[in-house]
Amino acid sequence: MSAARRGAGGVPGLGRVRAGWIGLLTIALAVVSGCGLRVGAGQVGAATLQAEGSGSSARAAGGGGLGSGTAAASSGAAGAGAAGVASGSGPAAAAASGSNGLAGSNALAVSSQVATATPAPAGGNGGATAPGVTATTITVGNVSDLGGPVPGLFQGGPYGTEAYFDYVNSLGGVYGRQLKLISSDDQLECSQNEADYQNLVGSVFAFVGSWSLDDNCGAQVMAAHPDVPMVQEALTPQSAALPSAYSEAPFGQGASLGPFEYYKSVAPGAITAVGTLVGNQPAAVQAWKYSQAAMDSLGYKVIYEDDFNPAQSNFTADVVRMRSAGVKMVYLIALNAPDAAIFASEAAQQGFHPQLWACAVCYYGGYVSQSGGAANVDGQYLNVGSALFLGDPSVPEVPLYLKWLTDAAPGFNADQFSAYSWADAALFVHALTQAGPHLTQKAVDAALAATHQFTDNGMMAPADIGAKKPSNCYLMLQIHNGNFVKVGDPASGFLCNAPYYSAG
Repeated sequence: MSAARRGAGGVPGLGRVRAGWIGLLTIALAVVSGCGLRVGAGQVGAATLQAEGSGSSARAAGGGGLGSGTAAASSGAAGAGAAGVASGSGPAAAAASGSNGLAGSNALAVSSQVATATPAPAGGNGGATAPGVTATTITVGNVSDLGGPVPGLFQGGPYGTEAYFDYVNSLGGVYGRQLKLISSDDQLECSQNEADYQNLVGSVFAFVGSWSLDDNCGAQVMAAHPDVPMVQEALTPQSAALPSAYSEAPFGQGASLGPFEYYKSVAPGAITAVGTLVGNQPAAVQAWKYSQAAMDSLGYKVIYEDDFNPAQSNFTADVVRMRSAGVKMVYLIALNAPDAAIFASEAAQQGFHPQLWACAVCYYGGYVSQSGGAANVDGQYLNVGSALFLGDPSVPEVPLYLKWLTDAAPGFNADQFSAYSWADAALFVHALTQAGPHLTQKAVDAALAATHQFTDNGMMAPADIGAKKPSNCYLMLQIHNGNFVKVGDPASGFLCNAPYYSAG
């Protein structure tokens, strides 16, 4: 690389986070396994998550109970004789087979999943059949980064989970049982993550919708409890490797080639002069390596990389260096959206306009305004692995998610974390219905292992959930007049037109 520098102080350990900054391993929306995040503690409420609370209050003010480390019953009223919960096996047919069974030359259309009533059987549901289960309730845990140096970081995790549980409870629950959520805050600390899992594992049936940078620490605890279902987004290989860990976006050590093929077709002359920014934290650095390996396989050449310091909040020098180096394409995957917004704003101020600008982590409501307005970001591309939950209700699950999220957390803006936790909660409920009324953890594990396609009614790109293979499917978006709009094919569903590149 013609320009590359590493932040002072080296790479901090995964288990510790400097105040005002954190490296985040996240989904990157089914394109790669993770990205970096540096968030100022004062930015979070107004930026990515716009959470209304802090580590001591997991709900927005006036929004209800879901307190950190305390049990909170899902408040949706049981509907008498309600017609069941959302379940099903996803699209009726996948595209032509590929490296993960989902790749094909055409789009994968979204087809509906069938809602099935699940009242308690005439002979009863068996009562207390497993830890956290009674005749009337199923208690589930969630361990997320809510407080500590970056209050509200993953507030969307418990919010999205609670929203789906409220929805299911309003329909009567699952086989006569209401879903209850206990949310614990690990404070962005490895030792606290371990303690939270240890404290909850004997009293909850499963863990659902959690988001934590330190889930590798809790994985040490959960390795001794291989039957406890964990339906949540693993952010480290240790958590993903647990036998009962499943998610809508399985952890992968690589990237989908589809978006990179698309960018190559749009600006073939730009791909040999790529510039990027990488949060100086192990998860972010590794995520970028996965993405870069996929790009290299298609002839991309990265000529500028800055592994930036955690304390950095101005990227003007990077803008100047990229322009001087001759960068023609900016691709951002290993930093957080607020930093990407700062960078976009400063690029506009300096008159830096590369041929192509793409960002896999910028799909959230505050990006355009924090970049200084539509004029600074119009034309930028984004590749995502979920349905459009910002401004496009064409997928029926989206308005359902938005409605129940608003009810569960008034004032909270929809984000990627709440969307994926909603979908993971739907996957968990699907497994509950498949396991039957006499509920056991092993039966739910078996149901998850047997679920190979479950998109939550088109909310998420299809992945092989049971085989834990990440998706190669995506949507391509572009910002027009400050709005996120879909470009290219397909008119509905996701593109699955290139294989998943494994860099592991």
